[in-house]
Amino acid sequence: MENIPKDPLWEIADKLSNQELMTLCSTNKRYYDIVCNNKQFWFWRIYKRFGDVEIPDSLRQDCLNNPKCIWDILIMNTLYMFGWNSYGQLGTGNTQDRSVPTNVMNNIKYVSCGLSHTGLITTDNKLFMFGSNDKGELGTGDTQDRSTPTHIMNDIKYVSCGGHSTGVITTDNELFMFGSNGSGQLGTGDRRNRSKPTNVMNNIKYVSCGGYHTGVITTDNKLFMFGHNNKGQLGTGDIKYVSCGGDHTGAITIDNKLFMFGRNNYEQLGTGDTNKRLVPTNVMNNVRYISCGGYHTGVIGK
Repeated sequence: MENIPKDPLWEIADKLSNQELMTLCSTNKRYYDIVCNNKQFWFWRIYKRFGDVEIPDSLRQDCLNNPKCIWDILIMNTLYMFGWNSYGQLGTGNTQDRSVPTNVMNNIKYVSCGLSHTGLITTDNKLFMFGSNDKGELGTGDTQDRSTPTHIMNDIKYVSCGGHSTGVITTDNELFMFGSNGSGQLGTGDRRNRSKPTNVMNNIKYVSCGGYHTGVITTDNKLFMFGHNNKGQLGTGDIKYVSCGGDHTGAITIDNKLFMFGRNNYEQLGTGDTNKRLVPTNVMNNVRYISCGGYHTGVIGK
């Protein structure tokens, strides 16, 4: 990184705030071409500010490996919450809904919003949970709701909040699950809820918790699924990314093919019909990201 050839404009641009830089680039084509629209500049800027920082796979995936996006997240780290708050899932200390973004915590590098609970990870890899906890989905060892962020675990690099369950991955790639388990979505081999983090698997690099099912990807790109399966939302294969929705699943293979399976009553599988799929069905190619909602799906092509 030190050997990247620098344009003199880079040093000037690095002294500007993001807002000043974006304003300059919007009015000066030279700055736009050499600085703002130059991936090498943003990688250089990240290196200059943070050194040889390890960028988590989850952050690269969320930013689609865009260094400008990665830079914005690394320097911001301020959590804002808004919306429905009946269970304290906004972390504001009460249950009052918020219609505008409200600053809740600083030094945050990742957040996951479930049906009515929230999990976040601080810049020093601490896990905080808040919101609904009737199934133990906060991992506190009880079933009391929390309206303020509550520290649960250390050394966590990823969290996924589903319907009433939560999955987290440690910095050592260990998978811990907790919360509702009525459909076996915790992967524990039974249907008993867990109110404390329970180690389920090792060598895991990604987890996605859906409404009643869960998908995980191993460090060697194998997909494992568990939980509710009456709509065929479970499947396996060589996968680099998975997203679990309400009753459907989307997975991207290592060669960027998109496979969809599960419920399809609102055409959320993208197959051109409303028939559910019990096995993974190739829907698109050259896909780099997918997000499955309750009954809809969004994908980004390469």
